[in-house]
Amino acid sequence: MSKKDQIRDLNKLIQKNNKKNRVADNIENYKKIINLNPENINKYLNELGNIYENSNQLLNAIDCYEQILKTEKQNIATIGVLTNQIGVCYYNAQDFSNAIKYFNKVLLIKELSDVYCNIGQCNIEQKKYKEAELNLLKSFNIDRNHKSCSSLGRIYYFMKQYDKSIQYYKISSSIDDQLLYNLSFSYLSKKDFKTGFELYEKRLNFNNINSQTGVKDRLDIPLPYWNGIDNCNNLLILSEQGLGDNIQYHRFIIELSEKYPEIKITYLCKKELAGIFKEYPNINIVKELLFGAFNFDYKLYIMSLPKILGLTTILPNQINYIKTNETKLIEWQNKLQPFKFKVGFVYNGLLSSFIDKTIPLKEFEELLNLDISFICLHRKKEIENDLSDISFAHKIMHYDIDNVMPFEDTICILQNIDLLITIDTFIAHLAGVLNVKTWLLLGTSEWRWSNDPDKTYWYDSVELIRTTGEQCLSDLLPHIKEKLQKQIRVSEFMYP
Repeated sequence: MSKKDQIRDLNKLIQKNNKKNRVADNIENYKKIINLNPENINKYLNELGNIYENSNQLLNAIDCYEQILKTEKQNIATIGVLTNQIGVCYYNAQDFSNAIKYFNKVLLIKELSDVYCNIGQCNIEQKKYKEAELNLLKSFNIDRNHKSCSSLGRIYYFMKQYDKSIQYYKISSSIDDQLLYNLSFSYLSKKDFKTGFELYEKRLNFNNINSQTGVKDRLDIPLPYWNGIDNCNNLLILSEQGLGDNIQYHRFIIELSEKYPEIKITYLCKKELAGIFKEYPNINIVKELLFGAFNFDYKLYIMSLPKILGLTTILPNQINYIKTNETKLIEWQNKLQPFKFKVGFVYNGLLSSFIDKTIPLKEFEELLNLDISFICLHRKKEIENDLSDISFAHKIMHYDIDNVMPFEDTICILQNIDLLITIDTFIAHLAGVLNVKTWLLLGTSEWRWSNDPDKTYWYDSVELIRTTGEQCLSDLLPHIKEKLQKQIRVSEFMYP
């Protein structure tokens, strides 16, 4: 069979496989065609690159596009398109340095708004916000496109320049619900709670699949949404977002129950948290719903409660609504009582996000040299690999905790330590409600910590310790060491 006939038959197979979505088969078919070295080989390399790209085999896609560029010398438009596409592939592979390298090659051909915007997106992912600002402003000055406007709104929010953030979000040519939801963060950061919580409700108009959990952001329950005005006898409140959000916002369920004592409230709680909250007369906490037993007039998601309550200010929490196992509490008191100044620490968050919430455990070595009892509050199985990679694991007190009930031991340990040092994760809220002295280490952070220098309006016991400039969280540890040394001296003076 001639080469021409082989290519013809392989093209027929490709068309047939396209209808059946047989990606792997078509990759092999394209490889066979390319090995036959057809006259229009770049066409097939480009189509194979597209298949690789669409199936997230990004390095293979880059290889295909690079092969085309080696032979494509005349068509400047094609060179520009492929170079940009390689940059996009590197961006999606989270290799932002190489992505920028290729986007800059495109700019040598022609200055394009989208390309400057792409570089700005890479800078954001690298947390180089000043560089992102410069590139996004170049994009904006070319054509004021939606992507550059919304990205400028985003980075000014990260940089805590909230008025600028609002300005660029509002300039955007496409004001959709996602943008308005993003805009809410800047208003909330400014403590304009009335506007912020109103815009925060725009999230209810979409329900995305969380890329890390693989489930929707909110559970869909076919009930009307309560506006806080209509008569309601039985209200279903649904948890949403992370563990910390639900611990923090539980205070508003209590506040709602006190404002409307006649309403029977059922709270569908995250299963991990269902056992940690104290009981209140008209609040029933459940971790699942029996579909034959629906008897609700309306529903609310927990993050809507500040809007429903009409909050225009938030004061530090004064209610300890966390349940404590008293027997366990005494056990931990006896276990930890012999030790010196006791410091609990958490160094890694459960889920990744734009928020800085990770410090490599190896960075804590200098702190562990202090004459302090350091208690790691991660569950044992979460950090076994980290412990095996350090030489000072023997200096860390670590226990097999929370095996019977989620967070039962954690709650008791928190109430038996002198200080908690933590990144921004749920335990900061748990400690805040329990009124435990806490140092919360913040880098790029979200709206609820605003730009307050050291105190937060959420909890009296939580001190905010922030990075400056382009510091990373681990850069705070020398400062933490100094603060701890002062605490040791105070402790020794008070309890010689």
